[in-house]
Amino acid sequence: MTSDAAFPTNDAMTRPLLEPLSDDHERPDEWSAPLGFVIGGMATYADQSKRDGHLAEQYFAAAEALVDAIVDQHVADYQVANAALFLYRHCLELLLKAGLPPQVRPKKDIHHLGNLAKSYAHHQQLAGYTLPGWVIRRCEELASIDPSSEAFRYGEYGDRKGKDGAPIVDEIHVDLIHLKAAMKALNAALVDQNWLIRMARGERP
Repeated sequence: MTSDAAFPTNDAMTRPLLEPLSDDHERPDEWSAPLGFVIGGMATYADQSKRDGHLAEQYFAAAEALVDAIVDQHVADYQVANAALFLYRHCLELLLKAGLPPQVRPKKDIHHLGNLAKSYAHHQQLAGYTLPGWVIRRCEELASIDPSSEAFRYGEYGDRKGKDGAPIVDEIHVDLIHLKAAMKALNAALVDQNWLIRMARGERP
């Protein structure tokens, strides 16, 4: 039995991936054909914070789908470990950026989760809200292994150190079910404090 990759169709080799949106792409609901992605135009928020929040939701949904695929034994955990961790991490980075004031957000084009969490907490406090301490600690924990958003993307873990400066052991284990529960709690905590994201979902104060 041969795979489709061994004998690709002419369409697979020559049809453009990026095609203009047309009436042919209209559908009655999200499950109907043609399945695909709409990029740009009306699908893009003009406000940077709303765009960050919208993208964060996509990354979180993708991470959840990937973890569910592992649990359902559609893919082995070791085959997609870094991909799943990156999706969760990037979701959190975008959620933190989405919660920063518009005048601050352009100056915070950084990737360090720990620093972003502290800045987020500071500006939430100025607005009269208190970010739970465990949220900052969880972000700092992820930052200890992937401080600059390169570890999960490129496998460049370097010489990892904890908050106290002590070296992190060479091999660590991430429990999948615990990861999913922890990320769901972290996502909920950040979304709960971010009205821009909740309003994008259709909620109102």
